Amino acid sequence: MFTKLVLSAALLGLTHAALVDLNATQSDGVKILKKQTFERLAESSSKTSVLVLEAGGSGVGKDIVTIPKNSFAFVGTEIDWGFTIAPQEHAADAEINLSSGKILGGDSSINGLVWTRASKAEYDAFETLGSPGWNWNTLYAHMQKAEQLEYPSASLIDEYGYVVDASSVGTSGPVSLSFPAYLPLQHRTLIEASVELGHTFNTDAYGGENAGVYYSLSSQNTVPVRETSEFAYLTPWETHKQLTVFTYATVSKINLDKSAKATGVQVIFPDGSKYTASLKSGGEVILSAGVVRTPQLLELSGIGDSSILTPLGIDVKVDLPGVGANYEDHTLTLLTYQLKDGLLSFDALSYNETLLEEQTELYSLGQGWLTFAQAVVNFEPIDVVLTADEIEEAKQILSTKPESIPQDQFDIIKEQILNGTTQVEYLLFNSFSAGETKEANTSYISMAITHTHPLSRGSIHINSTSIDDYPIINPNMLEAEWDNWFLAKATAYGRKIFETQAFQEIVVSEEVFPGSNVSTDDEWLTYVQENLNSGYHPVGSASLLPKESNGVVDANLKVYGTKNLRVADLSVLPLLISAHTQPAAYAVGELAATLITTGSTNC
Repeated sequence: MFTKLVLSAALLGLTHAALVDLNATQSDGVKILKKQTFERLAESSSKTSVLVLEAGGSGVGKDIVTIPKNSFAFVGTEIDWGFTIAPQEHAADAEINLSSGKILGGDSSINGLVWTRASKAEYDAFETLGSPGWNWNTLYAHMQKAEQLEYPSASLIDEYGYVVDASSVGTSGPVSLSFPAYLPLQHRTLIEASVELGHTFNTDAYGGENAGVYYSLSSQNTVPVRETSEFAYLTPWETHKQLTVFTYATVSKINLDKSAKATGVQVIFPDGSKYTASLKSGGEVILSAGVVRTPQLLELSGIGDSSILTPLGIDVKVDLPGVGANYEDHTLTLLTYQLKDGLLSFDALSYNETLLEEQTELYSLGQGWLTFAQAVVNFEPIDVVLTADEIEEAKQILSTKPESIPQDQFDIIKEQILNGTTQVEYLLFNSFSAGETKEANTSYISMAITHTHPLSRGSIHINSTSIDDYPIINPNMLEAEWDNWFLAKATAYGRKIFETQAFQEIVVSEEVFPGSNVSTDDEWLTYVQENLNSGYHPVGSASLLPKESNGVVDANLKVYGTKNLRVADLSVLPLLISAHTQPAAYAVGELAATLITTGSTNC
């Protein structure tokens, strides 16, 4: 029996697992054990102990995980849950892919390695919505607690101009952060083009003001190898007697007694065998299964909206309508351009075998293309991408609240939109990422235009009693007129970035995708609807809100109505932020550890 059961599919399940209840003995590691040792371990554990249950495997020794360049190679593999969003009514009934990490470390093992922060006001909004202590000061401190800034060599700084204000980034945490050993010309060009258009070059984007173009840190060390929560939080504890990790162990249900006290969890192994992991008296379950699986597990366990659970024959333990509600995700579109002759993107690795061999050899020396995932981002407010007339039109659109968003959330986001909080990100992909035709032996680049504060809200709910049946995932994308209108305007502005002198020196002038056939306002609106993508940054399906506001967890991350069940993953964030969500996920994990061990939000 165990005192802490951590149900992990999200990166931060490992964050607090490695921190909680380990101060009693000297640390010396984690055991990743197979099913045959499960029962003996359960019988022999007499002290405070933590058990992490992970449906996937380990990332150790997997090039698809460790090599930064491979950050999108996971799609459709065994380490990808491979979720599909329900047909989107307002986006041409598109069934959009939603990848998520089925592996120790969750999405930290598969994401684009981007490490960014939002503005102070965006984190303070969590507290404004009713969660004391969940503000910039608290979350900033816990992000820094996770961070370990590793400076690149002086030669790399001289060559690429990397700059970061070290006073805004943590230096003693377990998660290594650095810049890649290679920065493609086209990404340097994004900085030049942005400055050409009058955008701010931000040298301190980690201190609470994130507007502008800047060099973004990556979750990788200077070796360079991707940093994941598995490598950062578990590897250093691999023989610790009180911390155990079971891989390929899918949790199918949380067992609750009549008082909604968790007594353990039901586990299914790959061979179909089942086991119950039980809690000791005074223990608790910590659910870190991710934005999709967390509400699914809550509902399968009898926690959720009774109008959904009862028709499925599920015994309702806690009638909690907020489970699965308030779900949202960043939405994005893409533009694609061809590079001029003589310039290469990562596309060349697929058609030039000699180049691939050369770059593979360079990577073994800590150099070259394969060290790179991302290093430049550009976040902008509406007054940068909209004209004065368009801003007036924006105010008119925002005068009416969309149906799906609660009034208090709408008021907060509207104020942020109109008062300079960044609303769009421009991010370059060093390859062909969107389009109908890709010519052989040709190099392309694509730009992702991401709407960071959509107003549309959706849901995630089960439609069966089996953990093997994925829930219905419906972010309700573009339900809000603002979401379609603004993303269309922001995408059109992305074309202006490519029309700068800086980019025209490296790309063929004619746009590959969508091309010159899209130019009017109506055509851009249609383009967005027909070519929408997920930003892979979902939040909100187990929101940190007052219960009467469709909240699922309180400020201590405890599920309303339960005795000893917490949620600690990005499903608790009630609002999206204008940033890649990885650092926020680590902050939630670090804060969960603080709450569990001290009962306070103070570090």
